[in-house]
Amino acid sequence: MKPFPLPIFFAFAPLFAIADQARENDDFWINTEFILLSLVSCFLGAFAFNFSHIVGALILAITFTLSFVIYTFCFQQLGSRLGKFTILFFWLATEYILLKLPWRNETIFLADILILKKEWLNWTGNTGYLGATLWILLTNLFLYMTIFKGSFHKGWLALTIITLIAPAIASYFVESKAIPRTEMIALYESGKSTLSQYTKQGELITRTSAWISVVIILLALVKNQTAKK
Repeated sequence: MKPFPLPIFFAFAPLFAIADQARENDDFWINTEFILLSLVSCFLGAFAFNFSHIVGALILAITFTLSFVIYTFCFQQLGSRLGKFTILFFWLATEYILLKLPWRNETIFLADILILKKEWLNWTGNTGYLGATLWILLTNLFLYMTIFKGSFHKGWLALTIITLIAPAIASYFVESKAIPRTEMIALYESGKSTLSQYTKQGELITRTSAWISVVIILLALVKNQTAKK
């Protein structure tokens, strides 16, 4: 069957909305419900990619659910200063960590859902393969801001549409070619790549997100320990 990946650009918006309920309540069962729903959603996504490996899909689901759990913890410690966009950092950081681990070949990345739509992703020569993950998450975040964050906002809707369409259109005008998953994996397995530009930059977006995530988590831990004293 030919892929129809467009729904992935809208699938995470409800989870962003549910995260609001978890972070605004200290009730254990509300937070547990949120975590379980996130876990089931991530599991179904991973299972759909590779239905023969249930255990692997469950492990991936737990791993990616941590992005939302860590966000909830950090929000409770740092308050409203921590914007919803930080979930993007945590998710991208998780993908980068998985990319650095030995079982990277068996890992399912969010960008993989666009693996057969290379004509949309020629710009990944500059961002890295996982730049497509950022594209998916960012579109979902803007859709959340449009629909789920209070009243309907036309400005956020316009930004959602632009974020969804612009990268795909721009892909037809850039000279570089889409980075395949195999190229990304090869870079981190051998330290070598056939694309000199990619060798220099690697997964720049996810690597940067990993460092930002470390800083945010450290601040939250410090705030948590300070509050206890």
